[in-house]
Amino acid sequence: MTANDELYLLLRRANDAVKISEEKYMVKTVGFLTPAERVFLQKNADRPQGGRIIYFGGYAEAERTLFAAVPEYIDDSAVRDETALLSITGRNLENLTHRDFLGSLMGLGIKREMVGDILVLVGRCLIFVRREIAPYILSNLDRIGRDGVKIEIADVKDIEIPPKKTEVISGTVAGIRLDSVLSVACKTSRAKAAEYITGGAVSVNWEETENVSKGLKEDDVISVKGKGRFKVSRIGGVTKKGRFSVTVEKYI
Repeated sequence: MTANDELYLLLRRANDAVKISEEKYMVKTVGFLTPAERVFLQKNADRPQGGRIIYFGGYAEAERTLFAAVPEYIDDSAVRDETALLSITGRNLENLTHRDFLGSLMGLGIKREMVGDILVLVGRCLIFVRREIAPYILSNLDRIGRDGVKIEIADVKDIEIPPKKTEVISGTVAGIRLDSVLSVACKTSRAKAAEYITGGAVSVNWEETENVSKGLKEDDVISVKGKGRFKVSRIGGVTKKGRFSVTVEKYI
């Protein structure tokens, strides 16, 4: 199955969710989605009659989110009830990575779409999951790799989720276009940045583009295969040399 086939299968599932939500007057969800899948559905999925679509991943800054078709007059809290937050603690957590936690969940036979963001913090890992699988995980997951762990349900209201770590990169560009800003972000030449773009390695706001002159604005997110992810955090004024100052944050 190609990537396009998978996207259109996802679209069919989302449209079915909308139909079921309308017919049975219930919240119906799909996902967790990747950011690219979310953007695709935002552009292509059916809109409910009188209801609404909510994308929610357990907290405000979630990257992976559920697609939720919500009937009219049903409160948004019903969508929050579709997720659960697992808090994992134990010894030697500092030696474990995102891949370790995800791999342990996949080892239980859990599909990736049932798991949202995995936040590896100091001394703790927070994992957002669909609520219906939380009891199964609590009963069956007691080790991550070789290390024993303790898992419990947590309330997101009681936990401070730190902002993502970033490196601030600043520079000046002749114009606020993709190749110029990417050259600042990747600390490379504009010609090399253009190679990344025309080679199909670059996405803007989760959509692949080969347009080197694509205009950018503040808060746009640029993803580069093998180089990381960047956010255009500030576009400043024009310098004395007629160039624009720009600040980019690289997620680390």
